[in-house]
Amino acid sequence: MENLKLVLSDVKYKDQYLDFIKESYDDIKSTGFDSVIPLSDRETFGSDMDRLAEMHLGKELHGHWVPSSTYWLMDDNDSKIIGVIIIRHYLNERLKFRGGHIAYYVRPLERNKGYAAKMLSLALERCKQLGIPRVLITCKKDNVYSAGVIVKNGGELHSEDTDRGQAFQRYWIECR
Repeated sequence: MENLKLVLSDVKYKDQYLDFIKESYDDIKSTGFDSVIPLSDRETFGSDMDRLAEMHLGKELHGHWVPSSTYWLMDDNDSKIIGVIIIRHYLNERLKFRGGHIAYYVRPLERNKGYAAKMLSLALERCKQLGIPRVLITCKKDNVYSAGVIVKNGGELHSEDTDRGQAFQRYWIECR
């Protein structure tokens, strides 16, 4: 776990990302993460990475989108992307309600190995660097695994709400 790192999404990891998408495609679609994780293929990869770079710089944002940085959790020899974590640089009203500063996803075959907790821990360090003093993270109320990851990283349950008939929770984490 100590040799894991977050790397900013980059075209130099094309093969690793396409492998990640190949394994995760159906799961990403079914969980709704396709709204924040591009389901790239060989033809769309370059334009998808350009879009992530624009979002990182806060360029060409549409609608409710805010500047955000997409990082990949990689093993120590850069051979595999284990997960994706998105850090939103600030919150708008929509993200304050549901979405928060951070969204994360671990590829299916790497779940329940502690990677999500490690990835969130590393992302909280990035949040400090961005000057975010408190991080809001939301998760579905029935997602006990995600709630456990958040709590393990210092998250405190703030509130619960419902969005389109789905119960979810809001957690705050102090970045110290």
